[in-house]
Amino acid sequence: MHVPKLLPFAVFATLAFVPTAPAAGNGALDRRFDKADINDNGEVDSTEFLALEPRSKSWVEAIYRFNLADIDHNGGLSLTEFRASNGGKEGGKPSRSQKFALADADEDGFLDPEEFARTLAQSKPWRKVLRDFGRKDHNDDSQLSFQEFGGGIVTPF
Repeated sequence: MHVPKLLPFAVFATLAFVPTAPAAGNGALDRRFDKADINDNGEVDSTEFLALEPRSKSWVEAIYRFNLADIDHNGGLSLTEFRASNGGKEGGKPSRSQKFALADADEDGFLDPEEFARTLAQSKPWRKVLRDFGRKDHNDDSQLSFQEFGGGIVTPF
């Protein structure tokens, strides 16, 4: 009987017509997206995005990359936007002026210690944040100008 000899060929021929799973390239990103989307609304907002970030990164760097990834500027990353930005890892780092602007929450042109902390690693202890802030605050007014922050001289337009 010749059936056993034909069995491997039959299995191979059958497998050739079975649809394969999609490429695994997005599998890890999809899992990361699902993990980040805590409220299961199909989007990752900035708070959920920050939770993904390592504590060695600053809030400002994360928000900068989040804003770049949010193509439609709706305040949330769809799965498509998340994939396109490689999980929010694309975009590099903000310039010093972009860091200052993102950290300046009240938009008064100065950084208080809390706003300054946004430019440092999230894991940095508060006492070290205050120490670094004090070193930069040359006129002891409890706020940093762009120049004190290290941004150089601002020229009027």
